[in-house]
Amino acid sequence: MGKQTILIVDDSEMNRDLLADILEDQYDLIEAENGVNAIEILAEQREAISLVLLDIMMPEMDGFGVLSHIYQNHWNESFAVIMISADDSPVNIKRAYDLGAFDYISRPFDAAIVQHRISNTMCLYVRQKHLEQMVIEQFYENENNNKLMIAILSHIVEFRNGESGIHVLHVNQITELLLKQLILHTDRYSLSKSDITLISTASSLHDIGKIAISEEVLNKPGRLTDEEFEIIKTHAAIGADMLLSLPADQQSVPLVRMALEICRWHHERYDGKGYPDGLKGDDIPIAAQAVALADVYDALTSERCYKKAYSHEDALNMILDGQCGSFNPILLQCLQEITTVLKQELTKNVSGQNMMQRTGGKIDYGRIFSGKKYNFQSQQQKTLKLLYTDSLTGTYNRRYYDDYIQNAEDIQAAVMIDVDNFKYINDNYGHDAGDIVLHSIAQTILSCVRRSDTVIRYGGDEFAVIFYQISEEAFENKLERMRYLVESLSVNEYPQIHMSISVGGAYGTKRAKELFKIADRMMYQSKLTKNQVNIRFLDKKAESV
Repeated sequence: MGKQTILIVDDSEMNRDLLADILEDQYDLIEAENGVNAIEILAEQREAISLVLLDIMMPEMDGFGVLSHIYQNHWNESFAVIMISADDSPVNIKRAYDLGAFDYISRPFDAAIVQHRISNTMCLYVRQKHLEQMVIEQFYENENNNKLMIAILSHIVEFRNGESGIHVLHVNQITELLLKQLILHTDRYSLSKSDITLISTASSLHDIGKIAISEEVLNKPGRLTDEEFEIIKTHAAIGADMLLSLPADQQSVPLVRMALEICRWHHERYDGKGYPDGLKGDDIPIAAQAVALADVYDALTSERCYKKAYSHEDALNMILDGQCGSFNPILLQCLQEITTVLKQELTKNVSGQNMMQRTGGKIDYGRIFSGKKYNFQSQQQKTLKLLYTDSLTGTYNRRYYDDYIQNAEDIQAAVMIDVDNFKYINDNYGHDAGDIVLHSIAQTILSCVRRSDTVIRYGGDEFAVIFYQISEEAFENKLERMRYLVESLSVNEYPQIHMSISVGGAYGTKRAKELFKIADRMMYQSKLTKNQVNIRFLDKKAESV
């Protein structure tokens, strides 16, 4: 293992030489004669540098200016900084620590002390970063597990109730937005950021009791009878009872305790006229209050089997007028204040509220569990399976695109997909992790398409998808579903890895090669912010099946 590298930043050549005499036997040294020079060196070589020794008093840019630049650009994530100065006043020392310095050494130097403090700093810095990484990994493991739970629940409820898959996601997001706005208004509820995350995650279980309701009542297209409505109302207590039936040690888990409150009381109303217990005001837990409002808002703005979707404005007016029951006045104010961001967030996830109901976009579990890859277009092509199949992902390969797709004229829509931050994953976790990520994402994309559609591994971390005879709405919903399901993925071996994709689509009548060029441009638009879907519709009047 080679020597670690230290950057010495000091306008005094004598001071730099003095430090070099102390350190050159143990470390590789780089010198900068001022702050500007130091920033230039760090901009190019910071990944190779383990420690910066930084003087305070320098012309052009002093040490505090350099330290501030390092902190603002997060360069201190890869190396530690020790300030060096003849001024050991408490003010200077405090300022240095506030700006991110790891230690402070006063001149004149004692060689032994300098060596020991530098050695200790490097050891402590490595340990600190290791602990930080462990915390990050634990966080991502929990986060990914929670997202996976949301995805699973969405599919479970979707199977019973057509509109509820996306409803689960929307309630989760609206709840989080409401609570974040709430804590800006009042400290009455003492909610931390972790509390808000816990509540919004637990909200995914709010309607789990509907699993026990008969499908005839649950999906009845017309108005419910009084008796049927009473049956529907039982889902709140049923959901709570399901969680109460868990073993005692599982009931004590914060997520389960929070979900139990939400399940039972998300239909209570602020005036005491809700169900099942008729709780009033702040006798209703704030988590249940927020989920109740989120649930009503999304129900109004979503199309259901028994009604059309209301506009945001109409839904808001109905809620404020008390047509949907009574809600916490502060939460109502929050709902009004998050209007803009609310529209943006919900639009990002799905453009139409009938995703599950209309697109025919349910995951093809038969394909997944059968172990079958693809049906090639003819018997002759089946003999060329190895030639046209990507061995890692099980999709078609680039050769298949070149031979059969690029000149086609009968496709309805084309998609280009890029895996976000894939180079970072390979560089930091290794190519084995990268392969697992690619395989997982490919399988997720495959689960979102029909047998008649085609998925191709177009390049290293890029996929192409071809759709035949698909409606505009179904096409848009499928792309949003791909994006959401990939974001929900987790890898058991690498729980700290977060996956997302940037998606570009082109819908219309053109040759395949031209459609893919347009889809590629849309994909690069998505990559500007990552984890996005951008689509260009070439012919709004085009008819599709």
